[in-house]
Amino acid sequence: MQKVLVTGSSGFIAPHVIESCIKNNFEVIGVDLKDPEIKINSCKYIKNDIRNLTVKEFEDIDFIIHLAFITNIPYSINNPIETSNDNIQMTVDLLDKATKAKCKKVIFSSTASLYGNNSLPWKENMIANPPEPYCWQKYSCEMLCKMWSERYSLPTCTLRLFQVYGENQRKDTALSKFIKSKKEKRPITLTETTAQSSFRTGRRDFIYVKDVADAFVAAVKSSKAIKGEVLNVGTGVMTTMEDIALTIGGEITFIPKRNFEVEAHQADMTKTFSTLEWKPKVEVLSWLKNFVDGVEK
Repeated sequence: MQKVLVTGSSGFIAPHVIESCIKNNFEVIGVDLKDPEIKINSCKYIKNDIRNLTVKEFEDIDFIIHLAFITNIPYSINNPIETSNDNIQMTVDLLDKATKAKCKKVIFSSTASLYGNNSLPWKENMIANPPEPYCWQKYSCEMLCKMWSERYSLPTCTLRLFQVYGENQRKDTALSKFIKSKKEKRPITLTETTAQSSFRTGRRDFIYVKDVADAFVAAVKSSKAIKGEVLNVGTGVMTTMEDIALTIGGEITFIPKRNFEVEAHQADMTKTFSTLEWKPKVEVLSWLKNFVDGVEK
């Protein structure tokens, strides 16, 4: 049985990735500094910094799905040096050990936010325009993975994730905050777009976390994604934040847009669909209505 190492195993996406890997007959090891809130049966967990693991410990690993990252954007803005040192050094250390241990492939988790103010839909060959340190760090690691494949012959692939939602999502995500506001009978706060926009609130390409997890497994299996390819992971469909809030229900208030936010996200999925044997299955408003109904019962 082939082994997959999942870094950042205590995070939002990792439990779903681990579950999908196990369903696809992989043996899974999760690594994180924290204990996981959700433990998946048959996954072996290691509580440690991934940088503390030795090359020897990587030698029986076939594939690595690299999810570990300091992800809070406001924190990266306030701490650009610390977060750059941690995120980039961690990734280069992992690639070096994976190469020395002769791992078969590393899949890196990136963000669609680095497209910045490019025109829609966003295509992988667009020039990146990272609006803050977190996105710049992700983009730097994407380039690192591509260079590493070319220079050291380690197969790599990067998945640029759009607006991920689903069970166990982080408390700092918009959907989590909206649902919490509804439960506490407080207004849902939405940021308004600029006067030039035809929509009052931002639009996002929402992608369900279990669909994302299946995309990571598809990338592990793909014989086409081995040379640092960058692939969008979204749906290609935009949903307004106002529609999200209306589906959750309750009072809505509006505040001005923050300067690091773009007004719309939309993935061009052409390259991904031609490279991976994968397509998203879940639509956000239907999932959200069922989820909110379940919470209220």
